[in-house]
Amino acid sequence: MKKLLLALFVMCSALSFSAKVIKANNAEVRENNIVYESGQNTPYTGTIETYNEKGVLEAKTEFKNGIQDGSSKIYFPNGKLYSEATFQNGKQVGVQKDYYENGKVATETTYKNNQQTGPAKIYDENGKLAVEFNLVNGKAEGLVKTYYPNGKIRTEENYKNDERDGLAKAYDENGKVVQQATFKNGKQVK
Repeated sequence: MKKLLLALFVMCSALSFSAKVIKANNAEVRENNIVYESGQNTPYTGTIETYNEKGVLEAKTEFKNGIQDGSSKIYFPNGKLYSEATFQNGKQVGVQKDYYENGKVATETTYKNNQQTGPAKIYDENGKLAVEFNLVNGKAEGLVKTYYPNGKIRTEENYKNDERDGLAKAYDENGKVVQQATFKNGKQVK
């Protein structure tokens, strides 16, 4: 068992170190937005890194056969991670995380087939949940909750096709309902 684990570790290490990395100025986009290494005729497979004029890494993106595929990371000018996402065959999938400069998560948005679809969350700079909601094709759908810094619910609103639709409630910091309204197609009806 130990030999098998050692062999797997060595193989994974070799594969990770053999991945090709080029700078963005050595890449070119050709027909159908396919990326090539400059001077090559085969679509590029590997990582492309983009640096600013001071030599600080701005972005790191993985490609397979000239198409964005794998991890994509963007960095603040100070070098700290700003955003990370995953792509499959040129389409964004999975959870995209954006960060504050202090390293705390700012947003989490779920993607399916290049569309914002699924749970989404927004956090304050201290890392506390501020808003949570669901997206369908980039539009709010279902219950949207906002929170006080103490973690208690501030508002609950129902959305349909990115418009308020249904019951909406506002709470004080003790959890007591202080306001209530009903919406239809984004307009208050009650």
